Amino acid sequence: MLSLLVPKSEAQASLGLTDLRVQLKPTDIPPFDKGASVDSMYATIAPILGQLVYTTDSYDLVPGLLESLNFDYKRGAYILRLRDGLVFHNGRKVTSKDLEFSLLRGFYSKKPSFFISFLNNIEGIESIKNDKTFVSGKVKGLKLLDERTLEVRLIKPNPSFLHSIARPYFSPVPIEALQDDYETWKTYPVGAGSYIVTSFNSEKRLLKLKSIKNGRTISIHYGNAPFISDIEVATHTENKEIAASKRAASLTSIYFNYNNAVAAYLRFRQAIHLAVDRDDLSLGVEIYTPAHEFLAQHLPGRTMTRVNRNLDKAKALLKSIDGLDLSQTYEIPIFSGQIEDAKYGAYAKKLERQLSDVGLKVRLVNSTEKLFDKSNKTTLFRLASLGADVADPLVLFGLLRGDDSPLNPHFPRKDTQFEQLLDEAQLAATFDQKILSVKGLSEYVQKNVWMVPLFEKKLMISINPSRVQNVGRQDGGLTFFLDRVTLK
Repeated sequence: MLSLLVPKSEAQASLGLTDLRVQLKPTDIPPFDKGASVDSMYATIAPILGQLVYTTDSYDLVPGLLESLNFDYKRGAYILRLRDGLVFHNGRKVTSKDLEFSLLRGFYSKKPSFFISFLNNIEGIESIKNDKTFVSGKVKGLKLLDERTLEVRLIKPNPSFLHSIARPYFSPVPIEALQDDYETWKTYPVGAGSYIVTSFNSEKRLLKLKSIKNGRTISIHYGNAPFISDIEVATHTENKEIAASKRAASLTSIYFNYNNAVAAYLRFRQAIHLAVDRDDLSLGVEIYTPAHEFLAQHLPGRTMTRVNRNLDKAKALLKSIDGLDLSQTYEIPIFSGQIEDAKYGAYAKKLERQLSDVGLKVRLVNSTEKLFDKSNKTTLFRLASLGADVADPLVLFGLLRGDDSPLNPHFPRKDTQFEQLLDEAQLAATFDQKILSVKGLSEYVQKNVWMVPLFEKKLMISINPSRVQNVGRQDGGLTFFLDRVTLK
């Protein structure tokens, strides 16, 4: 397995001016669609939309589309200033009003949006939660200081706020390029990044981009038809070498449906917890690592405990649960789980066998739904992968509460003790206090088996070594930067 390489010099990085051909996981969903897998989506939209700010391996911040970003202690607010002369690909000038809209657009979604977990802390955000149409100036915590500068005031202090907006999804986008839900593109993405979309063919599953700076092109294919590629994102063919991210990009877990009476039993969740052999699930897959906690290994606030399999106890617990029919086979959905892949999807059959060993018959099935259906009361649980590239672990714990969370109903509702622990962590005065508070949250969800972690997953990239010189500085976690690849 190759490590992700760093260009030797800026001059070397400028050599790759020929076409870059990219293969994504085959799907019917365009990779820029909100229903696409996150690894495909971020790889696609990152060069088109750009990023407000970038994070380094050490989580330092580097301005992107922003000229400057700082915290004004007198005003008690973050001051975000856009680069001078920034223009959308449709020719319109980017303004601070566009930045205001882009930070808020996820809150107008009819379905729960991950915007909530990152930006729900903006002062006055509740004023738009039932709105369908964006109106500038309605959210108290966002103020236009001038044509290029936006003030952001938070309800509670959050030193990780600037890290939170280091995702291409929060970059400025023109409202006129989006449909009424503010999340679906009318045709294809329009941004202010370094690459512009030149063509999109939905039948051929092909999207073509062109660099505004040097004319280099990127062809992105997401279909099953034969396609000669230089890079494959989150997929692999035999003639390519594998590179993987340094840290986990996501963590796959079993998330229980708390609308279901059986899944709401602690004894049922404990039984599943004790039935799983995580080492076996990850065996032989270089990008998988066994997971025993909600937080990935590189994040602070972990309990550092390991769960041992106990088949006898798991069997006894399952037999004691009223309403659980052990003669039935339960379908367990998973979105973008690669379960058809003989190697990277082998965990699915292994998990089915492990649960069968304790008397529970399940069948993992592909789901087209990324978000969870709050009206579902029949499904026991599902598998899902949460991004592990956040700088602040409280972003992940914040997903475990509230009616608007995209994880609802896969956590207990209005758990007083959890709410108190989360509030204390958010108000911690020092970094050390915050980490201790995060550890308290980790211990609480682990003790009550809110979910069953299975494995961490690094972002896999397959490269054609005869074409690819190096993949550049890849420090984006879930985001693979196609524009940093250098070809021979």
